[in-house]
Amino acid sequence: MAFEPGYSVDEAQLLMTLAASAYVDEKPLPFETVPNQSARMRRDIDASLSQSAYAGWQVVWGPGLTPDRANMMYIAGNTATIQYAVAVRGTDWSFVLDWLEDFGSLLPLVELPFLVPPGGNGIMIAAGTSLGLTALLQMHAVPADPTAATVSAETFLRALPADADVFVTGHSLGGCLASVVAPWVASLFGGSARVKAYTFAAPSAGNAAFASYYNTLFTDPTTGQSTAYRVYNSLDSVPNAWATLATIEAYYTPSPLCPEYIKDIVNVGIKGVGSAYVQVGEASAGSAVDLQGRLAPLPPWWGADPTGTVQFARQVAEQHATATYLSLLAATPVAGATVKLSAMGARIATAEPPDSGH
Repeated sequence: MAFEPGYSVDEAQLLMTLAASAYVDEKPLPFETVPNQSARMRRDIDASLSQSAYAGWQVVWGPGLTPDRANMMYIAGNTATIQYAVAVRGTDWSFVLDWLEDFGSLLPLVELPFLVPPGGNGIMIAAGTSLGLTALLQMHAVPADPTAATVSAETFLRALPADADVFVTGHSLGGCLASVVAPWVASLFGGSARVKAYTFAAPSAGNAAFASYYNTLFTDPTTGQSTAYRVYNSLDSVPNAWATLATIEAYYTPSPLCPEYIKDIVNVGIKGVGSAYVQVGEASAGSAVDLQGRLAPLPPWWGADPTGTVQFARQVAEQHATATYLSLLAATPVAGATVKLSAMGARIATAEPPDSGH
């Protein structure tokens, strides 16, 4: 079977839920090993999904973590619908504004690694995105049977039923990485008919040639409709990196105004990037979906900051948060405490010992 082209709110709600679930248990416990953290993630993501509107979905591969735990990816599946979803978390940055500075050193463009021939038609992506993609493709993780040997995502995806459809999703840097993972998945299947992508809050991954390649790849040749959607909050600063950085300076007018040091960061970024980066998706084609953001209310005491930097930073963080995207999509996430209690109950029921961390 193949996906029906066209943006779907129901699909967006599902995919944003799965993208948000990639952040579950992102912080390791003291002395916790990577395999133990991965197992804990699987339990809690499954518990979250079981308590949600998506009880038919569960983790079927992974989660995979890089040795430094900076990148994470998992595959969820729904056997009733024969649908699967590759969800990418990407690097965990605690503070959104630091992201603009920390990632700046990885801006040079490089060839998209799985293209044949390499560098065809000038298609280039960010060096940092390429590094992240390489890390994801090198991951090995357990499939649904935890006693089975670890396999790569490629091995797992190639073994799916011939009529299985695969979503690709991610939030923030995970969304940026998802925009290069999606073409890679399409390359495994010999085309994009069985692949549909939804990215959320994603910065741009590559140049104009990459954006054109991506938009064309995920356009149904029969209907002309897109099968890949870049979903963004109109008040979220992160999707403006790197293609439309200057937009950040005009956010939240008349208050809180953009601090001067943020303008300095933006100007340095603009000088370094120029017009090299172009966002995927086009509003005219329905493949760039603008969620009209709303200013997040802040307590009155935030006004005590004479510089305005605290209010601006808090607003930036609020607009980028997964909870904000879930709210704008009218999705209904499960409370974290409920997830933990559910997962704890499942462990007690199966007499599973607690994590030793070793």
